Amino acid sequence: MHLYSSVALMFGWAIMVGAVAYLVLAFISLLAHRRDRVGGPPFRCSTMVLKPLCGREPGLEAALESFLTQQTAGPVRYVFGVAAEDDGALPIVRSLMKRRPEVSIDVVVDARTHGSNPKVSNLINMTEAGMDEVVVIADSDVVIQPGALQALLDEFRTPEVGSATCLYRGRTSRPHGFVSSLGALYLDGWFLPTAVLHARLATPQVCYGPMTALRREVLQGGGGFQALANSLADDTELGHLTRRQGYRIAIAPVIAETLVNERGIGDLFSHELRWAKTMRALHPLGYVGMIFTHPGPVSLALTIFDPSIPTACAALVLVLLRWTLVSVVHRKFGRAPGLAAPGPVLLVLREQIYFCVWVAGFFGRRIHWRGRRFEIGDGATLRPSLGGAGHAFNEA
Repeated sequence: MHLYSSVALMFGWAIMVGAVAYLVLAFISLLAHRRDRVGGPPFRCSTMVLKPLCGREPGLEAALESFLTQQTAGPVRYVFGVAAEDDGALPIVRSLMKRRPEVSIDVVVDARTHGSNPKVSNLINMTEAGMDEVVVIADSDVVIQPGALQALLDEFRTPEVGSATCLYRGRTSRPHGFVSSLGALYLDGWFLPTAVLHARLATPQVCYGPMTALRREVLQGGGGFQALANSLADDTELGHLTRRQGYRIAIAPVIAETLVNERGIGDLFSHELRWAKTMRALHPLGYVGMIFTHPGPVSLALTIFDPSIPTACAALVLVLLRWTLVSVVHRKFGRAPGLAAPGPVLLVLREQIYFCVWVAGFFGRRIHWRGRRFEIGDGATLRPSLGGAGHAFNEA
C-alpha cells in the first residue's frame, strides 16, 4: 500500500510540475504575441461569405448584422443557407435584407444532403452556383468588430497564404447567465492561451471554426466542400487541405466572438463533451496530454492526501498562474460585453468542470449535436447514430 501511495504522489507531482511549465509557457507566448496587421493597401478581391443557419438562436440578428456592416475594398456577397423554408432564421435574414438593400445577399433553401455532416451539406448547396475569388465560412453565432473582414482578407496579400483564420473568445448572449459565462470563460481562459502557444511553437496546421477564409483555387484543389462531407471537424480539415497543397495558414490579427447560449449546466457539459471527443478523435495522444492544461482536481487531491506546505503552495501557484493568465488574455484580446472579470474561486470551479468533461471524453464515441445523435468513426469521420433524430446543425 505504501508503494502505491508513493507512486500516486509521484504521479500527482509530475502533473503539477508539467502544469506549471505549461502555464508559464502560455504566459510567455501571450506576452510575446503580436497582432500587427499586414502592411500595404487593402487586399481587393471578390468575396463570398457563407453563413449556414439553423434556427432562431439568441443573438442571431446582431451576429449577422456585424457581418453585413463590414467595409471591404472589393465586392462582397453574403449567402445564407437553410435546409427548410420554415427555418426560424429566415425571418431575421429577410428583415435584414429589407433594412440593408445596399448589401448583396442571397438565400439558399435546400434540404439535400451530401454526407453525414449536415453543415457541410448546407455549404455544398450554398456554393452550387459557383464561388468567388475568396470564400469565407463563418458560423451563425459569430460576432465580429468593424474592419475584421478586411483584416482577414488582407492576409491574402502574401501569395503563399492559402487560407486565413482567426482566434476567438467567448461572448455570452445572456449577460447575466452564470452557465453561459462559464462557457465563455473556458474559451477565454483555456482555449485562447493554448491556441496562442501552439501558434508560437509551430506553423499553424488547422483553421478555427468561427471564421475562416480560403482562396477559391485552394478549396477546389482540395476537392471542395464535398471532400469534407463526412468529416467530424470540417474546420480542421480545411486547414489540412490547405497544407497538403503547399500553402500556408495565416492567423489574422483580429478576434472573433462566439456566442455561448447554453442555459443549463447539462447543455454546457454536452457541448464541451462534443468538443472533447472531437479532440480525442483528431489527436488521441495530445488529448491525454491535456491533463496539464486543467490539473485542478489533481492538485486538490494531492493537497488532501499529502497535506503539507509544499503541496499547498504548489496548488496555490497553479491558481495564481491561471488567474494571471486569464488577466493577460483579457488585456491582450479584450473581454466581451457582459462577461465579468473572473476571480480565483470561479476559475477553480471552471477547471473542475472541464476536468470532468475531459475524463468523460475518454468514454464512448457517441455525441449529441443540435438535437441529433452521431457516432465518431475511424479517421475522425462522422456518421448518424441509430435512432438519432432532430435537424441539421451549423454551430462550431
